[in-house]
Amino acid sequence: MPSQMSISGADACRARRAVLGRLYGRAPLPELVGLDSPLDLVFSLLSRTVTSAEGNTGLLIGPRGCGKSAVVQRALGMLEAKHGHTAPASASTPKYHVVRLSGFVHTTDRIALRDIARQLLIEQDLENILIGSFADAFTYILNLLRSSGEEAVPPVLFILEEFDLLAQHPKQSLLYTLFDIAQSQQTPIAVLGITARIDVMDLLEKRVKSRFSHRQIYVQCPQKKHDFVEIARLALHVDSASDGVAEGFAQQFNTQVDEVLAAESVARYMEQIFDFGKDARQLLNLFVAAACQLSAQVQFLQLACVEASIARDVASAKMQVLSSVSLLELSLIISMKSLVQGGSSKYNFEMVYNEYKTFMSRHLLVASAGGAMKVYKKPVALKAFETLVELEIVRPVATSVAADGGGSYGRNDLLAGSAQAARAPKEYRMVQLMIEPGQVVELVLDRVDVPAVIRRWAQQ
Repeated sequence: MPSQMSISGADACRARRAVLGRLYGRAPLPELVGLDSPLDLVFSLLSRTVTSAEGNTGLLIGPRGCGKSAVVQRALGMLEAKHGHTAPASASTPKYHVVRLSGFVHTTDRIALRDIARQLLIEQDLENILIGSFADAFTYILNLLRSSGEEAVPPVLFILEEFDLLAQHPKQSLLYTLFDIAQSQQTPIAVLGITARIDVMDLLEKRVKSRFSHRQIYVQCPQKKHDFVEIARLALHVDSASDGVAEGFAQQFNTQVDEVLAAESVARYMEQIFDFGKDARQLLNLFVAAACQLSAQVQFLQLACVEASIARDVASAKMQVLSSVSLLELSLIISMKSLVQGGSSKYNFEMVYNEYKTFMSRHLLVASAGGAMKVYKKPVALKAFETLVELEIVRPVATSVAADGGGSYGRNDLLAGSAQAARAPKEYRMVQLMIEPGQVVELVLDRVDVPAVIRRWAQQ
């Protein structure tokens, strides 16, 4: 543990604020790891619109958590550093505008149009022009941007988050109008869509595709473990200049961060995250709880807090739900485990109840002597079985579309399945257990209220 001599609690509070800002995504990382190529392409596309008045369109495509928004934010920062927000000749005349839209927020063209006008600081009443077409209203808004003594409209950069949701607007009027204006070169605008769908081009109408430049920029998750760990290091390290902490505190804090990242338990779990999905957001969320603990009393990142976060992540939500099931429901789960081990890949309630009743009959004397167990009647067991179905611990067996003319896949109840199965009593409809036999054993061993007889049954 680094020495805490001559360290004030204010430094720890500033470090907490800075680290949490980066972990939550409110503040950018000092560097973008492994994203130089897409950053250069995005910056080039936006810069040409600002400097050469080109109309440009493009799509930024990549899985969630790979850094698409960070690339765009960094490119806009580079653009501002190079060109500035205002023209040198007139501080009141912007050199370019940035308009941000999101498919989550702007669910209709009318909402998008109002927000475009708000972000462009158009104060005129838009009620009259909203009656016409979207293209006419949008053209009117652009004309309002013209300065009193100038004929040219300042370049406008449109950043479209969740582009695939915007493509679901009726007739895709928003996208068609933006792409059409960019292609016609009448007004210098750049349209950059951001999406996680690799098939987003299939969502566009033919007329929209014809006006799109088909420029696609792909962003990938880190391909090297070193780069993945470097993302966590950049988010957790503090800097005396940018974060406002003392230089001595920054050195000790960063040393402790490196020790935590090098710990075997943390390094092994980060490797699991990398191998499973390479999601940087999941990686950063791992350290949120430990960063929240930083204070005048706890001035450095604690390994125990990070290990506690790992333990919570490892425990799946399904296993947490199972920890509260009743003893009867647990017995039915063990019965299904026994059927699986006996070679039955699918089964119904009757088979499960017979397995449960057979076992309980063999151990009836033990159960009666202990007083904690009894053989439940079939209606009670069926209700417990339906509870397991509602919890999605048990799922109806899906059948092929050809077999039932459509099937029912969206319902997790005993009515799901083929048309033939739907006519059968629900006790005979086939289901499957959605947890592994090893997880059943782990669940039983973790519970202290399970009788020894049931415990031995689960371990068979």
